[in-house]
Amino acid sequence: MSGARIETGTTVTGFRIQTDRVLGVTTTAGKIDAENVVIAAGPLSGPLGKLAGLDLPLATVRRQKLIMPDVPQVPAGAPMTIDFETGAHWRPTGTGAHALWTAPAPAEPPLDDVPTSASFAFGLLDPGSDHALARVVPFWKEVWASSRLQWWLQAGQYTYTPDRRPLLGPTHIAGLAVNTGYSGHGIMGSIGGSRRAVDAISGKLRAVDNPFGPDRPMKSRAFDVL
Repeated sequence: MSGARIETGTTVTGFRIQTDRVLGVTTTAGKIDAENVVIAAGPLSGPLGKLAGLDLPLATVRRQKLIMPDVPQVPAGAPMTIDFETGAHWRPTGTGAHALWTAPAPAEPPLDDVPTSASFAFGLLDPGSDHALARVVPFWKEVWASSRLQWWLQAGQYTYTPDRRPLLGPTHIAGLAVNTGYSGHGIMGSIGGSRRAVDAISGKLRAVDNPFGPDRPMKSRAFDVL
């Protein structure tokens, strides 16, 4: 047990800074003093950093998920299936399926409520689409033609860095660190990344040995399809 106290429903409104050092944060519930403050706000990390005068190299990109609650054609035991040429993929969920397409997309402003687009669903379901699910598994043509098909969309944002690697550890502002920018790999990398961020903050990991330091030089890489 870490003994940490977790506050939910509380918004950070600013940083307490004295002589170029962060001493804590101001929130909708009052002030909080802290020797170290870590920005780990996903897509909202960039705007949050600006409150402290920190310009993080982050771009936010919309990602959507097609949810189909009842699709009898989908075998319950099927594996996640990916079309590597297009990045379209699907997997069984309950009595239905989830489907995604992570093709390159333009950067957008960070948002709390990310809008969805029906064209995303049609692009996956319509067999005439160049990234249709039916390109790999023919039964998706039956799904498209079914009058029973029901679906809805969810949307969020991936937070990308120029080199598609996370930002982990102290920044040039004393007392302020980051743990963000996982470029779509947050679920897979967050545990190890958080451990590295803690080690960098505590000094267990030297700055010269941290390839994910937020002030590192970066060589831009293209958006990954998956």
